[in-house]
Amino acid sequence: MYYLAIAKNQDIEPAIRFMERAGMEAAAEEIENGKFILLKDDAHSIKGMIGIEACEEFGLLRSFLFLPEAHSQVPAMFEAMLAIAREQGVEQVFLVSNKQQAMAFFEALQFAPCRGEDLPDKVKDSPVVEKVCTMKDVYFMSRHLITT
Repeated sequence: MYYLAIAKNQDIEPAIRFMERAGMEAAAEEIENGKFILLKDDAHSIKGMIGIEACEEFGLLRSFLFLPEAHSQVPAMFEAMLAIAREQGVEQVFLVSNKQQAMAFFEALQFAPCRGEDLPDKVKDSPVVEKVCTMKDVYFMSRHLITT
């Protein structure tokens, strides 16, 4: 059985270890600066995580990771993240990734490709975007949360 929880201070170190096992660099301040939802099992082990960094009316998707065994829980994780984003007044969510194999997955979650130069300055200025943009094969996507 799985459950969702908003990351708290005691979750920072386990979340960093989870990210490192997935081959991602992580720092405590990155987790502290965003709102993260953790997917945990009955033993309180992290099986997935997703975060949102609010940049006023824009949001930046952060560290969307999950173990294969938790794949069925991805929609619940994603919907919980969208609820937090809406609660924070986010109208449009962006993501930046260099994982080409994930593009179709994000399209299934209603993200559409966009150009890096079209990112709002508030999003471009995020240290996460700056860091990922130094990698090869980077792409950008966005999803509107509120229809205008």
